Amino acid sequence: MTTRRAPRPQRPTKQKRTVGTPSFLLPKARRPSVKANTNRPKMANPVDDNPRPAALPITKTCVYKSVGKTHIPLDVYVPATSSSSTAKQPSPPHGRSHPVMLFIHGGGWLGSNRSDYCRPLFYQFLQLGFVVVSMDYRLCPETSLDGQLSDVRDVEGWLRTSLAVELADSRVLVDAAQLVVVGASAGAHLALLTPKLWSVAPKAILSMYGPTNLHHLPYLHRFVANPGSTLPCTAEVLAAATTYDNPPTDTPLPKSARDCIRPRQIMAMNIFQRSLVAEFLLKGLVRMDDGSLRLPEQGCVSKEEVDAISPLHLCTLIPYPPVYQIMGSADDTFGTSHVHSLHTALLAQRVPAEKALVPNAKHAFDSAAAVDGDIHRNFVVPAAAWVASFVGL
Repeated sequence: MTTRRAPRPQRPTKQKRTVGTPSFLLPKARRPSVKANTNRPKMANPVDDNPRPAALPITKTCVYKSVGKTHIPLDVYVPATSSSSTAKQPSPPHGRSHPVMLFIHGGGWLGSNRSDYCRPLFYQFLQLGFVVVSMDYRLCPETSLDGQLSDVRDVEGWLRTSLAVELADSRVLVDAAQLVVVGASAGAHLALLTPKLWSVAPKAILSMYGPTNLHHLPYLHRFVANPGSTLPCTAEVLAAATTYDNPPTDTPLPKSARDCIRPRQIMAMNIFQRSLVAEFLLKGLVRMDDGSLRLPEQGCVSKEEVDAISPLHLCTLIPYPPVYQIMGSADDTFGTSHVHSLHTALLAQRVPAEKALVPNAKHAFDSAAAVDGDIHRNFVVPAAAWVASFVGL
């Protein structure tokens, strides 16, 4: 138990702070956010209650894949029709086929769900005339990374063959050949693997603060002052954190400090603190002879294994589509070297590439961003327009 000091005399009592947890596991409304209408975006205190903009209306929820008793859903959003459009969101020309934007959520490969998205991001792609699809996928460690990648692989077939059928009743025409992929954080990593996974690569990729070099994921010491960072990841914690008999495809977003020190969050913090991300992804948790679980040992994976899941390496071996990357200049999860290295490698391969750094912003800087706010206008709009240009918009 942590001993708390009494306030010093004649000094104001400091605001109570929540326990530490990785920013990618905080609910969007509680993550550091960028204040709108400022020239230099700054991060709000993560314990502040920053209300998140209302979710966009979902047109349809579909199951794109089933594995045994596990059914994996996705949500479909369509642009406003002429009868329901507003001045800010014009409808596309009558009879036009819509390109498709697939979104892959973040959450450290082991958490979150398809509702965890930046509102201005979806709004902007809908405004451009895209049908937007947000997918769930099976989460590690109950499902191996290979299983997770197979979900990302299999959604391509559903998008190209089933999406148009699902939208037939709404009279929305879909051009399944015009697919782009957007991902956030761990989802950006998965998005950047689609050129390897898909039968036909997407027309373009937008990576929002995603890692590109899985060899270089050092712990950035952002939890050192927080009591939650000292919680041990015991066999009991790992047992409570996982449900191997019912592999999850989503987890609820933490809503309080108490949620942020639940077993699954403790597991995630320890994986990042011990710089075990690549080992965790490739080997999962280790089951001992007595049935207990432990984290994998550092260095238990080969260079070749890590290369195979690193976009920085893959882009030198296989053709990549155009890639736009956005990251906060003060990203405290992966660091800006991931953006710079991939950008340089893509240009060396003569692949169209762009990058943008949000001044002073940390990881998931867009979490509570508002439509028409600073992040929307200055970063989402140009990125979406650039991506859209590769599907003829």
